[in-house]
Amino acid sequence: MALTVLFDGGCPMCRGTVRRLRALDWLRRLRFADGTSAPLRERIAPGLTEADVFLEMYVVEPSGRRHAGYDGFLRVARVIPVMWPFLLVGSLPGVRQLGRKIYRVIAANRVRRGRCTDDFCES
Repeated sequence: MALTVLFDGGCPMCRGTVRRLRALDWLRRLRFADGTSAPLRERIAPGLTEADVFLEMYVVEPSGRRHAGYDGFLRVARVIPVMWPFLLVGSLPGVRQLGRKIYRVIAANRVRRGRCTDDFCES
């Protein structure tokens, strides 16, 4: 069962995350798609807007069920064995709520273009 990860292809930090996830995905359970492509996004997750993808990544199951942001990372962790410790700790009550808040802060303060490159993002 492959999950599709929709990410902001204009964000170097997001592309870096995709590279790291690909390296950890030895079982090839993830597919990645640039969520800023309207035709691609509509095919994978009908009704999801570009603005949605700018706010957080989306993980889409083959059934069409979607997991956004931190919850998406938890869903990814379920299919990548090396990430299972993160799943166990990250799913705990309190930790999950804190994780969501931290994810939103990071996502809201990332740089899409300009001073940010694939190798380095200035704050």
